Amino acid sequence: MKQRYGAVTLIAMIGVTTTARAVDCREDTGPWRTLFTMGDIHMQLPVNLRLEAAPDRISLVGKRIECRHTIDPQTPSARTDYLDTGRDWSWRVGAKFVEQGTGLQINGTLYNTPVPLRIRSNTIPDNASPYLVDITPYILTRNSPETPIDIRIGDILGVLRLLQTNKAGSGTSQLTITYIANNNLSVSPSTCTINNNNPIEIDFGDVHQFSIGTDPLTTSIRSDRRLIYSCPDAGITTPITITYKGIASPFNINLLATTNSDVGTALIRAGTAIQVNGSFLTHITNSFGGDDVTFSLVKRTGSLPTSGPVIGSGVLVMGVP
Repeated sequence: MKQRYGAVTLIAMIGVTTTARAVDCREDTGPWRTLFTMGDIHMQLPVNLRLEAAPDRISLVGKRIECRHTIDPQTPSARTDYLDTGRDWSWRVGAKFVEQGTGLQINGTLYNTPVPLRIRSNTIPDNASPYLVDITPYILTRNSPETPIDIRIGDILGVLRLLQTNKAGSGTSQLTITYIANNNLSVSPSTCTINNNNPIEIDFGDVHQFSIGTDPLTTSIRSDRRLIYSCPDAGITTPITITYKGIASPFNINLLATTNSDVGTALIRAGTAIQVNGSFLTHITNSFGGDDVTFSLVKRTGSLPTSGPVIGSGVLVMGVP
C-alpha cells in the first residue's frame, strides 16, 4: 500500500503592537519628550521670580514649555490633541507658600487657587509645528505684614499637572511640571502703613543751646506724636515691629544723627529710648493699631552746640517679629 504524504502549511501570524503616542513636549529648545497614551511625563522647570502689579503677585517666568503633535509618517493629518488643566487637580503650591494665595495665568487669564479643572490651554493639530504652553503660575502677595515671602534658589515653588486628550478619544496622558526657583527673592507683602505713609515732620522750633538736655528721657525739648497703623484688608490681627532706621549719632546710639555733631534726636516709646536701627514690638488688631511716642532733642554731655539749623532724617519701618 502506498503511503500518501500530505503537506501541511502552518502560517504564523505575528502581531506587532505599538504604544500609542500622544504629543511631544520640551523645555524651550531642549530635546523633545513624548507623552505616551496612559503615560505620565515629569519635567523640572527652573524659573525666575518676578514681581508684578494689578493684582500684586510674583510670577514664575523664564523657561517655558512647548508641545507638538507627535510627528509620524502620516503627518500632516486631521488628527488633533488637546492640553487641559488636570481632571483631579491642576496646581499645587510648594510647602513654603501654603499661607499665600496662588494661581495660574492661562492664555492671559488669571485663575486663583483652586484653579478650575479641565481648562483648555492648547489645541495641537498634527502639522509638525510646536505650540507654546502659555501657562504662568503665580504667588499672590497678601496685603498684610504677617507672612513675608523669602524664596531661595532651589526651592520647590509648585507642581503643575496637565491632561492630554485627543480628537479620536483613544486615550489620555499627563504632563507634570515641577517649578524650581532659579533666583532668590525676599519681599514683605505688606501694604499696611504708618500714618497712611505720610511724612512725620518734627519741628522743635527755635531752641536755645542751654535748653537742650543730655538725657533723652528728661530733656525739655520734646514733641509728642501718635503713630497710627492700618491695613487695607480687614481682619488682620498680628504682632508687628516698628524699626527706627537711620544713622546713629556718633556720641549716642540711641540718637539719630543730625547736621550738628553735638545734637541728636531720640524716639521714646513707653518710657524707653529706641536705639537707632532697633525696634519695638507692638500689634495690629482687626487691621488697626497705634502707639503714642515722643521725639526729643538731646545734646552731647559737656558740649555747647553751635547755633544754626539742625536737621536729621530717619524712617519708621513696619515689619514682623
